[in-house]
Order: sequence, then structure tokens, then C-alpha cells
Amino acid sequence: MSTVLTEPEWHADVKTNSKITLVIVDMQKLFLTEKKSPWMNKKLLSIIPNIEKLIKNSGIQNVIFTRFTPPKNWQKEQDSWQTYYRINQEITTSILGTDALDLIDDFIPYVSNSVVTNRKKSASIFMAGNFYSKIKKQSSQILVFTGVETDYCVLSSVLDAIHLGYYVIVVMDACASSKKQGQKHAKGIFERFPEQLWIISTNDLINHLQRPINNF
Repeated sequence: MSTVLTEPEWHADVKTNSKITLVIVDMQKLFLTEKKSPWMNKKLLSIIPNIEKLIKNSGIQNVIFTRFTPPKNWQKEQDSWQTYYRINQEITTSILGTDALDLIDDFIPYVSNSVVTNRKKSASIFMAGNFYSKIKKQSSQILVFTGVETDYCVLSSVLDAIHLGYYVIVVMDACASSKKQGQKHAKGIFERFPEQLWIISTNDLINHLQRPINNF
């Protein structure tokens, strides 16, 4: 079994490599503030200050906000996704509306220089129409993940990123799950990829990025 690394061998590149992208997954009203949404959970709001801290203080220039966008009607979906949205049709836009898909107001000031991806109907952000093309255009090599939910959309996206060859940083206290054991279970999976994935806290990542390079 691999040994979990506190700082992977590529940590120096996190300081010097400009090809780092901060990915903020699905911080939308649908999950955080829309009372009509069956998926809204106030406990997810707790990570907002840490995400804002990363935007303001990490020095990472490339920031991408992603959005989960369910279809208008479940009937037009294919195969198992039709079943999925039939069961969860309360979050289709024909019932819930489109305002719930917006980012929460806290992040609107930061969107002007960022990318909000097009429709992502499944868990992984790599299924969104323009996400992969955007990070390739930025020549990103390291992806820093935050957002919701840790054990669903974040987890699926992280695994896809690793399979595609990216180095990944998961900022655990800037991710949240509505499930009681969700954070713990996701972290257990993340720990299986120590060579490619670095689990860290908000303050530790900021301190690492701000530390003088000649200290290494």
C-alpha cells in the first residue's frame, strides 16, 4: 500500500508553476440557498469564507466556477439519466425554474474574470461542454478543487482529473457534503492517490504559496 505524502514531490511546482487553476464546484443557489430546492442544505454554506479566502489570498490567477444545470424536462433525457431526472424531477428547470441554477450572491463579484461552465448534467465537471477546453487553453497542470459536494461532484471531478493526468489539490475545509459521513468517506478515497493528489487546508495552502521559494 502506498504511503500518504504530506507534501508530494511536485509541491515545489505548486509555488512556481503559473499553470494552476482554482476550481470552485457548483456553489449554486440550488444547493445552498434556494428553499424550493430539495437539495438545498444550509450546512454547505460553511465553506464560503474559505473559498473567498483562497480567491483573495492564494495568488492563483486562473479561477473557474462550475454550474450543475439539470434539464428542463426529464422525458428528453436518455437511458439512465432519464430515470435519474424522472426520480429527481423536482430539480428540473420546468419545475424549479432557472434562478436556482445561479451562483450564490457571495461569488458574483469574482465572476467577471472567471469562467462559468456550460451545462453539466452529471457529477463530473469534465462532462461540462467547455470546462476541459478552458483548462487546456490555460495549459493548466495543477487543479485545486473546492466546492460541493465533496463525495459527489467534487469526488467525480477529482477522479476524472487524475485519470486525465492532472496533479490535484483538494482543499478539504473548502469542500462540503450534506451527508454526515460524506467528507470522511471522500477523504478516504482521496488518500488512495498520494502520488497525484494533495489533501490540504485553506490556510496551509495559502501559507505554502506565500512562502519564499528559496526556503526549499
